Amino acid sequence: MQKNTNKIKTKDCKVCRYIRQFLILAAVLLVLMWSQPDWRLPPGLDYATLVGDLFLWAFLAMLAFKAWQHYKDRDR
Repeated sequence: MQKNTNKIKTKDCKVCRYIRQFLILAAVLLVLMWSQPDWRLPPGLDYATLVGDLFLWAFLAMLAFKAWQHYKDRDR
């Protein structure tokens, strides 16, 4: 009886890598929150505005990067 020693090596797709990275980051954040439950941001900050501004800047940075990538690839 012969053993099948041929292993198929496949590359993960980009989406799979992003999902894996997101889950690892979420797990690290959960561990940090669990280990220090009394940790809070400084008082006096509007947290909703802070989170909204962070998402806005992340969106604008991603939009600018994708536009730059598109124009760079279009020139080829």
